[in-house]
Amino acid sequence: MAEAHADESRWLLGEEEIRTLEGVGSVLRRGDGHVFMREGEDSDFLLLIRKGHVQVSTGQPARIVAFRGAGETVGELGVIDDEPRSATVTAWGDVEALHVPAAELLKFLDENRPAEQALHAAVRKRLAQATRKISDSDLAMERRIAKALTELIGNGICEVVDGVPTIGLSQKDLASLSGSSLEATKKIVRVFKQSGLIDTGRLVLRVTDAEGLRRIAGGRPMSSW
Repeated sequence: MAEAHADESRWLLGEEEIRTLEGVGSVLRRGDGHVFMREGEDSDFLLLIRKGHVQVSTGQPARIVAFRGAGETVGELGVIDDEPRSATVTAWGDVEALHVPAAELLKFLDENRPAEQALHAAVRKRLAQATRKISDSDLAMERRIAKALTELIGNGICEVVDGVPTIGLSQKDLASLSGSSLEATKKIVRVFKQSGLIDTGRLVLRVTDAEGLRRIAGGRPMSSW
């Protein structure tokens, strides 16, 4: 049956439930940059991520609002509410996902109340996280960017190279994800780099002092160190 998890925004399913969905869905394997869903399109399927990560973005120009990884779903809210897609979902590297048509998902939920309740709980949690992000918008700029980086590492959106978490992210994407201007983000990244917290390369950010970033994200400004 559907399971609880420390991250309650994830809709985690039991093996039997996953097998049921696998019986009515199809496995997709797509490369980096593939667009699974576009904002404004009809919501006619759900994706259950099995391997890799997807990027969730909204608006024009696009602003990254989240990443989702293995065990997480995307597209469920539009299916349940019968509303157009509220965001665009793009592969972040190679992705394997289970594609479940809307009709099969709704039938599954109708026949499996625990899974339906777990899904609604995950949606509520996700909406609460979105609300909290809005309230975070008044945080000091350095804290918002540090928070975005630590969340990426915590969610596994990085590779560990020679013991250093390495994130394949441009400064433009980081600005979008943290809700900051590109100019302000460049300034903070420069300060973080000079302070030994991160190092940068072409479209790459290497976190050399994760604990320092966590302190900033937790509300301890660098000026207090």
